[in-house]
Amino acid sequence: MAGSIGKIYRDRGDRWRIVLPGGIKIFCDRNHRTLYSRQHAEWALARIQGEIENGTFDPDFYSKTRKSLHSFTTYAEDWLRSYERKMERGDISRGYLGQLRRCVNDVFIPYFGEMSLQDIRGKHIREFYLTLEKAPKTVYNNMMILHKVFASAYDDELIQSPPKFPKELKASEIPEPDWKWANEEIQDLVLKELAPEDFFFIFFQVTHGTRTGETRALQHQDIDLDSDVVTIRRAFSENDLRHTKTKRIRRIPLDPIWKELYLSRPRNINPEAFVFTKDGKPISRTWPWRKWTEACKNAGVSAINLYEGTRHSFASQAANRGVSLYVISKFLGHSTMAMTARYSHLDTKPLRQAQRQAAVINIDSAKCQQLEKRFRN
Repeated sequence: MAGSIGKIYRDRGDRWRIVLPGGIKIFCDRNHRTLYSRQHAEWALARIQGEIENGTFDPDFYSKTRKSLHSFTTYAEDWLRSYERKMERGDISRGYLGQLRRCVNDVFIPYFGEMSLQDIRGKHIREFYLTLEKAPKTVYNNMMILHKVFASAYDDELIQSPPKFPKELKASEIPEPDWKWANEEIQDLVLKELAPEDFFFIFFQVTHGTRTGETRALQHQDIDLDSDVVTIRRAFSENDLRHTKTKRIRRIPLDPIWKELYLSRPRNINPEAFVFTKDGKPISRTWPWRKWTEACKNAGVSAINLYEGTRHSFASQAANRGVSLYVISKFLGHSTMAMTARYSHLDTKPLRQAQRQAAVINIDSAKCQQLEKRFRN
């Protein structure tokens, strides 16, 4: 092949091979198909020459036995393993690792496959983005995780720069979800349907606004009866006991009614024992959600889950009473004030002061009939 940097030879039978400078031998193309003719070999060599000129040539892409680290699939799988090690160290939760696995294995790899990281450009990212037919928040999360993959490849010096992502991909453009919350009266209807053991757990979340994982991880040493303070220092992620979601310890007031319940029960003298147990073991992740759902059904309260009915409702009720977002943020342990504002929704009562207050008087019957006729038409 004129001007080529390599040579083509006939191998055994109908097979061909390419020999490059340095003794590098190529027996198949990028798709791992054996070079079956001279024309096929010339086509593969032309592609290799272009990759060498662009600085993207990796002989492992032309091997049936070796996997190239520049392959998206190979690198993404290795990237996942690094996050598995982070989970084992307690740096990330098992739930977050599960989200990364779903994105990489179910979404990214089926699309990008064995493409070289060096060949993936903004055009490919945009085409992938347009294939995602999911909720806006899910699309945004998927794209941010994909960006993490390319940012890591850049940090590992496998690519010269990450590909460009769509400009319209902004968190600020994600529609605000229609969060639901319950007032005290609705919560009371549900609480009345709970058995004593179930009430003991869920009432703690209602009155302290804790996450379910934090409630499950509560130990007797975390309850200071003298100062009436609860210390939230750890949480369960699935069945792993680890630090809280924000990795911060926070201290909140102990609710007096729940304190009475606590004192009325036989307590384990071991300070490291868990407060909430079932058959001597910590409460499972699904148990409180199931009990809350059953109680809602029996109370005739629909379409509100445990998180919305406890922690989210705690924030909304406090904001509706005029408590500042700063205080709510500190109580709930939010990492930013923006998170508090997003979860604290007022009902319409405080907005009524903006409406017209004066009574309407002295409108004769003829005028009323004219108004009614206009609206009917």
